Amino acid sequence: MIKLKVQFGKQIYFYYIPILGVIQIYRSSAKKGNPQQWVIDIITKHPEVKLIVSNSVTKPVFIIVDPEYYKPLYQDHHLVVKHDQSGIKDFLLSKGLLFAEGEKWKEQRNLLGEHFLYDKLKDRIPMMNQVVRDTINDNQFVDKVFQFICSITGEVVIRSFFGVEAEGWKINGKPAQIELGEILKSFVLVRFSNFFIYFKQKLLGLKSWDYCLKAEKLILNRVIKFKQDLNEIISKRKTKIEKEGRKLDNGDFLDVYLNKLSKLNENEDIISQFITLFLAGTETTGALVSNSLLFLSENTSYLQELRDEVKSLINDGDITADILNKLIYMECFLKEVMRIKPSVVHPIVRQAKSDIQIKDLFIKKGSYILLGSFLANINSNHYEKPLEFNPKRWLQSKPIQQDNGFVNIPFAAGGRNCIGQHMAMIETKIILAHIIRKYDIIKNPQQSKVNWLSRGIQTYLPDDAIHLNKLV
Repeated sequence: MIKLKVQFGKQIYFYYIPILGVIQIYRSSAKKGNPQQWVIDIITKHPEVKLIVSNSVTKPVFIIVDPEYYKPLYQDHHLVVKHDQSGIKDFLLSKGLLFAEGEKWKEQRNLLGEHFLYDKLKDRIPMMNQVVRDTINDNQFVDKVFQFICSITGEVVIRSFFGVEAEGWKINGKPAQIELGEILKSFVLVRFSNFFIYFKQKLLGLKSWDYCLKAEKLILNRVIKFKQDLNEIISKRKTKIEKEGRKLDNGDFLDVYLNKLSKLNENEDIISQFITLFLAGTETTGALVSNSLLFLSENTSYLQELRDEVKSLINDGDITADILNKLIYMECFLKEVMRIKPSVVHPIVRQAKSDIQIKDLFIKKGSYILLGSFLANINSNHYEKPLEFNPKRWLQSKPIQQDNGFVNIPFAAGGRNCIGQHMAMIETKIILAHIIRKYDIIKNPQQSKVNWLSRGIQTYLPDDAIHLNKLV
């Protein structure tokens, strides 16, 4: 650590807490209303900082702020491995695209890649419009906005993956998308809020689940029920295929998997992939829409400009593929939301597979790494007035200063960038276009201050800060 300080001087910031480390820093910051505020404060006060170094028990944690230092890690993902001890990877995502490595990752990426191309996704636009309209028709007043949005985004993922077999799917009396979101949240929160569980998982890894506390058993029981339901849906589709034959084109993602897999008993692969796509396509898009609505509640001029743009193009009709690219102001607005309040703050924690040398930075094998493009986006080295929300900055020819192509990367970058980024933007624009025409967006009168929740440290959203009231 002393060597790093001598080497980088004011360009490195140390924040070390014995034993507890970075988890305690995030916990303390969360109690003040924003788990990310501590790093925001560092970058705001010290824009020259390239690296923030903390600890997780005895291992160093590198939060890399400078795009020149995190760029190589996006370009060569073989240098690191994604790290998760919450149980989400082992019980839900172990065989999905998010955590797959090597040839397994290539196989899955190639299998799904063409189905996330813009021209393929256009066929799903009518379904997206229908889901949004149906949900809006059933809700005159909305006080749980994030849950409301996730009921839409989750239904889109479910219909895209499973088709008609899963329409109206409920688990434990809740829509399946809400139940899965709560399961994912529970895995993280039980670890984040209980130091005994945190250290148990740190010391024992997956084996720690052999010694479950009551809270952990409840989570695993919900996982078992969820997987049972998924297996039932998959089995029904297999039976249908045996009777009617396979679809050759325009099927859902389940058809894609069952058409490509040589063995029809690989349900665990399909389950992991569905949950991966759900995680990537439901809560992150839900956070983007929720964050967008908060900014609209704070500045009615933005809301009016968006309404005017949408109504001038389609009035009260549905969003079509042709209209999407004409929503210029909405595109700028969403870029600015993702810059200041990104849906994913840090990509999943990485761990160095071996010693890594990036420029003049040496990272020892086993160290944890957080890629800080979120912090580059609020750094005065890259933006004029970086903390000011200004959608029209994106109409400038060069909105980003000192840009190496890795400053503004809301969907990550390199070979493992977000496969669903086109779907996310299409869906967000459709949802937002419907909501701003049908609802008044108002601040929650019971909240004097916006508290920013973190579902883990990845997803970033306002806590019940806004309400939606149907326009007459």
